[in-house]
Amino acid sequence: MEEAGTVAGGPAAIMSLEKKVFDLKNLIEIGMSLSSTLEFENLVESILYSCIGQMFVERVAIILQVDIDQHNYYIHMSKGYDEGFDKDDVVLSEKSPLIAFFEKNPMPQHLGDLMKNEMFLEDLALFNRLQPELFVPMVSKQTINGLLILGSKLTEGDFSSDDHDFLRNLARFAAIAVENSRLYQMATVDRMTRLYVHHFFLERLEEEMKRSQRYKTPLSLIMCDIDHFKNFNDTYGHQHGDIILRETGALLRREIRKMDIPARYGGEEFAVVLPETNLANALSVASRLRRAMEEWGFPGPEEPLHVTISIGVAQYDPKRDKGSKEIIRRADLALYKSKKSGRNRVAAYR
Repeated sequence: MEEAGTVAGGPAAIMSLEKKVFDLKNLIEIGMSLSSTLEFENLVESILYSCIGQMFVERVAIILQVDIDQHNYYIHMSKGYDEGFDKDDVVLSEKSPLIAFFEKNPMPQHLGDLMKNEMFLEDLALFNRLQPELFVPMVSKQTINGLLILGSKLTEGDFSSDDHDFLRNLARFAAIAVENSRLYQMATVDRMTRLYVHHFFLERLEEEMKRSQRYKTPLSLIMCDIDHFKNFNDTYGHQHGDIILRETGALLRREIRKMDIPARYGGEEFAVVLPETNLANALSVASRLRRAMEEWGFPGPEEPLHVTISIGVAQYDPKRDKGSKEIIRRADLALYKSKKSGRNRVAAYR
């Protein structure tokens, strides 16, 4: 008969129990961390690093339905692969047998076990470059919204049943966090341009104005408008107009810093909030945007099309700008000056 306070199985059982307690604590911390962020890229990166840190794997990737308007699965982010790895080669159909299998069996699966089913071979061939060892489905509301793909472990041995349990629970947290982040993204991001929507822009501008006043740092605002956009739509049609708007959004995101806040202000008008930026530096950013737009070749019916933008810039003045309306009005006046001076220009409110 065992004495009170002992654990059946001796030291090995005690170590196993301690590991489960340790894993549970880590899982709780990871879950709290994932639920505390809605910023999509930071969220995805946290999920991958959680897999690397907990499972001691060298390579990991996450497959997601990246685009709100497209339902296939793409590699959204990966860690541990060389620079020559082309993640665009992996596109998994939402109607693939592999996705259908995981929807009915939302459990981690080893590559070797999946390879035994001939129905999966075509799908699995897409992942050869990933050198996968384990597939972990991310399930939210009984729907697969992603897959975690882990390479082999750095330590000797295969993934244990405890590893499977941990990853299954991690994937549940990750799936819910990704779903929440998507809903947040849909509420704050314009689907056409992938820039922030008007109401979110106003909220962020007010926040940055308060921060600028508190820490005595400069803040500037860019307002820009696509020149003769109505004439362009009338000439080439609304489909090409949509292309212009979509690629203008991509151009803005490419040319500014991660900390800047680009938005679709309305129609063909855009805005960019530039934290910690004075008027001189904001004018440099605006000039770079104007030049990039002028040189950009937009897809046309027969040959590349070219359009230009007019830009107005204003720096936040705490004594003058009691709210966002004032600085927007001054940047708009500078934009009007650019238009009146012949378009394809940058002007500042001084």
